[in-house]
Amino acid sequence: MKNCRRCPDLEAALSEKDKRIRDLEAKVVILEYDLKQMREKWFSRKKKKKPEEEAPPKKRGAPVGHKGWFRKTPDKIDVVEDVQLERCPNCGSTDLSECKEIDEHIQEDIVMPEVKVTQYRHRTYWCKGCKEVVMGKGKEEIPNSYIGSKAKGLAALLKYKVKVSQRGIQELFQQFFGLTFVPSSVPGFHNQIRDKGTDLYDNLKKEIKKAPVIHADETGCPMDGQNWWDWVFASSKICLHAVQEGRGQDEVENILGTSYDGILISDFLSAYNAIQTPAKQRCLVHLLRDLKKALECTEPKDFVHIYCQRLKDIIQAAIRLSEKQQEKKISQREFKRQREILCESLEDFQFPDRDKGILRKLALRLKHHKDEMFTFLFHPGLPYHNNLAERLIRPSVILRKISFGHRADNGVQNHNVLMSLQQTAQLNNKDPFILYQRLLTSSKPAQLNWCLSP
Repeated sequence: MKNCRRCPDLEAALSEKDKRIRDLEAKVVILEYDLKQMREKWFSRKKKKKPEEEAPPKKRGAPVGHKGWFRKTPDKIDVVEDVQLERCPNCGSTDLSECKEIDEHIQEDIVMPEVKVTQYRHRTYWCKGCKEVVMGKGKEEIPNSYIGSKAKGLAALLKYKVKVSQRGIQELFQQFFGLTFVPSSVPGFHNQIRDKGTDLYDNLKKEIKKAPVIHADETGCPMDGQNWWDWVFASSKICLHAVQEGRGQDEVENILGTSYDGILISDFLSAYNAIQTPAKQRCLVHLLRDLKKALECTEPKDFVHIYCQRLKDIIQAAIRLSEKQQEKKISQREFKRQREILCESLEDFQFPDRDKGILRKLALRLKHHKDEMFTFLFHPGLPYHNNLAERLIRPSVILRKISFGHRADNGVQNHNVLMSLQQTAQLNNKDPFILYQRLLTSSKPAQLNWCLSP
């Protein structure tokens, strides 16, 4: 056997096959777990627990000590109706004598609007300066448009906030307002608002780079059958949507450039790696979710389980420490001491056998992003999660399920501009409905203060 020339090659091949078997076994564990979850979600029936296994029933209603909510009394009464009786509603008797006590009941309801038709009669004038016939524009007039700003603004609000389909918008206007138009008119309404709001959208794109903290996230957004991506970049006051073809570094640089002077909060997507920033915070909720799956896929005695649990404990300890600091339950000196211990624990943490399938992704994340996981401990008030971007991107996900994406570039641009303006206005406690009307009717260029508060 010592003289066998093939032994080294065979040993190397055998070692490679053993490694591949271990990787496949790890993948099988994860796939079995996913399959089990899917079966339980769609096919399994809940088994009735034995009486001794049942947990005590949860208290119905609000938690103990929770202050109740009561409807506010309206500031004004529009109509007072004096309700009198001539006959008893119980026995039908007409022998009634009025009491001094009066029972009052206030009820609010809506008034169904009617279509308002306005005819604008333009007086024409000869201008000696430009040698042309000129005329003015009505207060709420949209030149060359048969539908007014309120209807078009409401149509945009129904699409991008309430997530109503084009045909649904057309049916709603016809049934409740008596205003008729074809469903294909709705994209035309959106195109007009987009044209008026594009400059404002471009200004928001410049303004968001001045924010001290930006949250970033992305989700699929089909474009004519191809898988494009809706990127969201959000600060405390600005939300910017950008539907782009790819999911890489170039798409991030299209919005933020190659460098950004603030803190970028994102998930672990590699597209955010190359951008130069003073600091980054990776979403720890994503990491905890992957650790939970790894723990559920392994036995408690397995070394993978032990190491994943140890990393989970370190992250949760850091989150608790941040919460104590925000609630002022810990001194600054003690906070810095515990922070240093946690940072050293994370720096020294290493996964054994990094090539094991279930650990490969977790090990790579620690290798590349250890310095970006506890940034929130060094910047008071900085979140450890990416919840803001995920909440702002959720309407796009719901809209995608209803409309199945976009078919043309106009739809993409409408989504970018209208969704960005609407969510930015909401972040600043401004009414997007009024913003849409203002864009359609104003003869002045759009201003940032239309959707941004001071």
